[in-house]
Amino acid sequence: MVCLESENKPKRVKCAKCGFENFANASFCSGCGARLKPLPAELKRGRFEALTLLLLVGSAYLIVSLAVNVIYQVTIFAILSIVSVVFGVYATYELYHGRFARRVLASSALAVVFGFAVTFLVFLMGLDVKGVFGPGWIIFVAAGWKLWKDRKAQPKMKTSKIEGEK
Repeated sequence: MVCLESENKPKRVKCAKCGFENFANASFCSGCGARLKPLPAELKRGRFEALTLLLLVGSAYLIVSLAVNVIYQVTIFAILSIVSVVFGVYATYELYHGRFARRVLASSALAVVFGFAVTFLVFLMGLDVKGVFGPGWIIFVAAGWKLWKDRKAQPKMKTSKIEGEK
């Protein structure tokens, strides 16, 4: 005697948000409307979203500071700010598109180091000058912490063989 009841019963997927049991092929929860299966691009982007936003905010902070704050226009601070912005914008672009290779990790680290150096030095100098300093260095401390925390999430990179090698 064969039992066909279990074969006819559709498989269910439990919603992580509300616990409602949905059909396995459902994209959204019938109970709360939450997405059940994230899109592949969302999986890649979501892992580094906080780091991406911190690098973007840090770069924007440096651009605005460079434009309006006289201390940032001193040659060494201007150069360090521009270098940090270039590396930060590049890393932001790559992270936004879900790419986290060694060059992106290095670019993020350089953006954080240069951005922190500039903002913290200006912060220390500005303690003697009323109204000159700002807490911009905190953005780079947070970005550095997030970068350190996410460094283990970097996928293992495949090494490709050069053509002609066996």
